Amino acid sequence: MPLIELALPSPDGQRLLSDRHAESISAISDALSESLGNISRLQGWQTQYAFEAVVVALDSVRLIKTEDSGLFYFDDADGELQPPDYRIVLKDGTQLLIEVKNVAPGVLEAKVRAKDMAAAQTYAKATGGRLLYAHLWSSMGMWTLVDPSVFNLVGSQQRLPFVNSMKANEMQSLLGDGMLASEPPLTFSVMMDREKEKLAGDDRRALTIGGVELLSAGRVITDPDEQKLAWFLVWHGGWDETTETHVDDQGRVERIDFIYRPETDEDGERQIAEQGFAFFGPLSKMYTLRFLQSITTDEGDIRALREEPEPALLAQLIPEDYWAKEDHVLRIWRFRQIPTKEDFGSSHAEN
Repeated sequence: MPLIELALPSPDGQRLLSDRHAESISAISDALSESLGNISRLQGWQTQYAFEAVVVALDSVRLIKTEDSGLFYFDDADGELQPPDYRIVLKDGTQLLIEVKNVAPGVLEAKVRAKDMAAAQTYAKATGGRLLYAHLWSSMGMWTLVDPSVFNLVGSQQRLPFVNSMKANEMQSLLGDGMLASEPPLTFSVMMDREKEKLAGDDRRALTIGGVELLSAGRVITDPDEQKLAWFLVWHGGWDETTETHVDDQGRVERIDFIYRPETDEDGERQIAEQGFAFFGPLSKMYTLRFLQSITTDEGDIRALREEPEPALLAQLIPEDYWAKEDHVLRIWRFRQIPTKEDFGSSHAEN
């Protein structure tokens, strides 16, 4: 009903609302057509829902709710008010107000109109809660969560370079994000039943799968929980895939290996060998990749705005007692970032 009331023009004469059915359908249809034709608007909503899904999957908050829906009225004596996208209540009761932004591919500096930030800060002061800005940096698929003080005022805009956003990022300290690493490579091996291999003509072979294995650094993963985590990392971890086919001395296919390892140079390979692990990236990045794959076509076109998030999915993948066992085949490192104390907001410039 609120949607209909907002879509319809003001009432005309004594005509009853119940008699305006056709007019309501037409008004909503026109508004929907306009929105569906605006790709930037759709991408903005996708980013907003992606953030919500990540927060739910990380399972580190008590509540997240949409803050900027519905009408509101306010006393403008203290200035304009602008509700941010979400209100979050942490498990210790701390309240956060989150404005979610998408940074276009190839762009390494976020921009917010200064008057919009001021209006959001006034809203935060009026309603209680700490204002933060969440940015999805599309080029890297990375999330950052920063305080407004990290921005620099340039003319009528508040600007945030990517490097500064990474240094001040509070995604991990506040929302439970984390950086994962493991020993490369991960391998999905498809083993063939060589006795059932047949020639199918035109140099083609008919193969019969005899079994599959998941391996970490050459070791077979048998634990179901580790297999589940390995599958998630294979599909969403961002490591490059290569394929190797192994044949026996009779030319029959023994197995096909799909091998996943990070793209790196010689120096990177040397560093991985020395430290014993390679990074996948933040949990938030991996879940966002999963989320976007679920709502876009193979060509990247939008087919939905959101997918119902799986509560605590990321927390369940790697429970806190994962490291209590010492005989893991899939060895995992988890890193948490603590934001720097550097004062980013002390520099102000004018165009």
